[in-house]
Amino acid sequence: MEQLGINSNVYAGGKIFHIQTDGSLMDLSMQSEVFDSGRVVMVHKKKLDGTKPDQITKEQFRDFLKAFHDEIAWEIELLFFIRDRIHTIKHAISNNKMGLLFLHKGLVEEAITEFEHAIEKSPDMVGAYNNLGLAYIQKGAHEQAIAVLKKSCEMEPRYADLRNNLGYAYLRARMYPEATMEFENALTVNNGYVEAHLNRAVTNLESIIHAPADTTLPSVSSRKFVVQELFQKTLPANPEFANFRFFSFRFEKILKQLQADDFAACVETINEIKEAIRKPNLDETIHGFYLKFLFGGAGKDEKVLSEYRLRLEKAVEENPMYADLRNSLGIVYLIQCRNLFIKAMGEFKRAYEINPSYKNAYKNFRLVHNDGREFLNLLRAVLK
Repeated sequence: MEQLGINSNVYAGGKIFHIQTDGSLMDLSMQSEVFDSGRVVMVHKKKLDGTKPDQITKEQFRDFLKAFHDEIAWEIELLFFIRDRIHTIKHAISNNKMGLLFLHKGLVEEAITEFEHAIEKSPDMVGAYNNLGLAYIQKGAHEQAIAVLKKSCEMEPRYADLRNNLGYAYLRARMYPEATMEFENALTVNNGYVEAHLNRAVTNLESIIHAPADTTLPSVSSRKFVVQELFQKTLPANPEFANFRFFSFRFEKILKQLQADDFAACVETINEIKEAIRKPNLDETIHGFYLKFLFGGAGKDEKVLSEYRLRLEKAVEENPMYADLRNSLGIVYLIQCRNLFIKAMGEFKRAYEINPSYKNAYKNFRLVHNDGREFLNLLRAVLK
């Protein structure tokens, strides 16, 4: 079956982004890749569900492909439009959320700038330091990542995530004793922190590969024993992994690889486990709408609002213990209430204009108008 393709450039944020979108008539799938200076920074996929290939013409599919391509271009333009709007105000939370969106989309330099703006405006925002450290890790600037994450740990010494991230920065810099210490610090705060356990195992394995004779580290046999204990006793006893063949198979595989001294293969298998337990990246779902509502007018478009609500409700169903998702869904419900509030006020006013003697309509208009101000103040406080 024939492949269809569209190419175009988007000028945004002082850059030229090249968008290449391809579609397959065989399975009605579409994929759009966004390039920044020849590097792929975003990949978007879509499929026409509920439609069979023989139910659509080539011209119709081309129209769907063009609409998908144009939507990606518009999203990039909107992203930088919102960034420019944020830069006109002093709102660290928005800078931090903007940085997370940029980081999610692979625009690391832009993300770093936003996190730095957030810290400048709110020096006590621990989350911004953490996110800046993660951005530096992604950039490969490990020394800068370590400095920033050390600062965040000084601010919140009992926050296991920060200790784990600092340990990961040390690991990427091949500073194995420091990495081990931070993963152990994270586990002291939360002994059930699976990612810290896995990172500690990777640290032991990579140190055997790259620094087997390092006298500041335990012997190679001791490092192997730490990994063996983790996958033989600690993790198999964790309820999160019990009765799941996916994990038990990999635990057994790691023990065999460890016995064969195939440490690089052990690391690959551990990374498979890390990928499986990694929380879904919901920055676009959680933070994207927040910024689009505040700066892009998305809250006024009922269709956009309803679609976003459905996305959030589905995400909550799939991730019922994700607090940020539930908080975001609550905000959407409030926004929809606000829109209905405004519509109600308009109908009462119109009723009174049609019939000036309709006292109940005028009374209702005044009540909603007065209470509406309080409702808007409530919404502003929630989003602050």
